Amino acid sequence: MFYLIIFIILTLLAVLNIQFRDKLTNQVLVPFASLILIAVAGLRYETGGDWDSYTILFDMLPRWDQIIAHPRVLFAENVEEGFVLLCAGIKALGGNVQHLFFVVTTINITLIAIASYRYTKYPLVALMCYFGILYMQLEMIYIRQATAVALCFFALQYIEEKKVWKYMTFIVLACLFHRVAVLMVPLYFVLGRKFPTWMYLAVIGVGAAMMLIGIPWIKTIFLTVAGWLGENYAQKADMYAEESLFAVSRKLSIGFVLNILILIIVMYFHDKIDAMPNGTVMLNMFFLSLVLYYYCYELVEVSNRTRFFFFIGIIILLPMVLELFPLFMQRFAALVVIALYCFSFSRAVFLEKPWAAAYNPYQNYIEFKMHPRPSTGKQRAQQSHEFFRGSRKN
Repeated sequence: MFYLIIFIILTLLAVLNIQFRDKLTNQVLVPFASLILIAVAGLRYETGGDWDSYTILFDMLPRWDQIIAHPRVLFAENVEEGFVLLCAGIKALGGNVQHLFFVVTTINITLIAIASYRYTKYPLVALMCYFGILYMQLEMIYIRQATAVALCFFALQYIEEKKVWKYMTFIVLACLFHRVAVLMVPLYFVLGRKFPTWMYLAVIGVGAAMMLIGIPWIKTIFLTVAGWLGENYAQKADMYAEESLFAVSRKLSIGFVLNILILIIVMYFHDKIDAMPNGTVMLNMFFLSLVLYYYCYELVEVSNRTRFFFFIGIIILLPMVLELFPLFMQRFAALVVIALYCFSFSRAVFLEKPWAAAYNPYQNYIEFKMHPRPSTGKQRAQQSHEFFRGSRKN
């Protein structure tokens, strides 16, 4: 119930946010909520996904002295250079993988909190949405990609401000943590453009129909493009497109319907959202996430991981809808619906389902240092992996 309690606390803070919109409230409550998010993922101990892989990776990456003596090792590793340098810096200060988790989470949440404060009147609602929708995967599994996503998210403000060099600087930094962030480079010229409502609905409607009918098209293109990029990318593409664990198609689920409903609701407020600062950018980010969801249904793993860069737009889009309601009770009712929507994404973790065993029970690094005892992290991680493999086979 640990994560559910955190979610309830964030939801209560969101209620205060929609009732009291003064700067003092945001300046006190936003840092408080941010510290909670930093502490949960930053101080986790053998909890969540990929901690074991990152432990091995951290130990094998070169130290500062090795990079200085032989700069080529920075580029020899099959890991983005920014992440390698970050790990080397932490090692130079005598840190371990636990310090890496804390530093990465601090960077990510700080960027997201500051950006949310600039994008919407309800940054606490945005942080609640982030915790429910993306936090469990980004901050507690894909930490390299989480940093890249946070940097891209922060960069979005410079589209409306027309500060291309600031935007590109943050995108380049993001690419140093996850190369897929390069997709954001050309989008500087697209995300700020306004499109008619019918176009959004038509594009997603066609994609949804293709998914329902099962028209194959993306896998061949994916493998071909990866082959052009080099052997390393070709090998990864083969893994995601051919191996049974990853090469699965998206199935019809509640998510299929929810995405359509959210799009329809957003389109109802389309003109008002377009008129808001950064509204068009966030709308187009969400739209691109839906394009990946429906059109790339053949490669669910690739689709999901790429979607993170765009789906984060929804954590601002939903608070923007709240801003359109003049009365508190209207905002409160809408917030309840949004909270339930966010809850649905992480319900397995919140309700401690067996397939979320890697997250539960939560283990804290400081507490384990003060009171050493055997960790159940490896067993729980293995249990979650087995459930994951079983779900993919079915």
